[in-house]
Amino acid sequence: MTIDISKLSIPELDQLIVRAAQRREELNSPMSDAQPQGELRAVLDPKWYVSMVDAGTLLQIRDPGHNWLNYIIPPAPRAVLLTHLLQQALMPKLENSNLQMLPAPSGGGGRLH
Repeated sequence: MTIDISKLSIPELDQLIVRAAQRREELNSPMSDAQPQGELRAVLDPKWYVSMVDAGTLLQIRDPGHNWLNYIIPPAPRAVLLTHLLQQALMPKLENSNLQMLPAPSGGGGRLH
């Protein structure tokens, strides 16, 4: 099945993406928890915001194709993430890395609340 998306407006595309994501969740097909490998497509220095919520930290990241993605990170995983980010922020720049295109740590254009 092919859907012609060339004439869809932004709101129509947003609705299609939401419906497709909901359908993807319903299929319950296996999705690995392992870190993706190989060639990756990544957004360079996306806009992001963090806010405290009852369940932990709300992390909002803007993706050009999906608009704002929202994640709630409970306190224990938040501490693990902080540890990894701090460790990487303090590491010297890797000279021979496949990921040299990644920026140095920055504020991501967001606000810390």
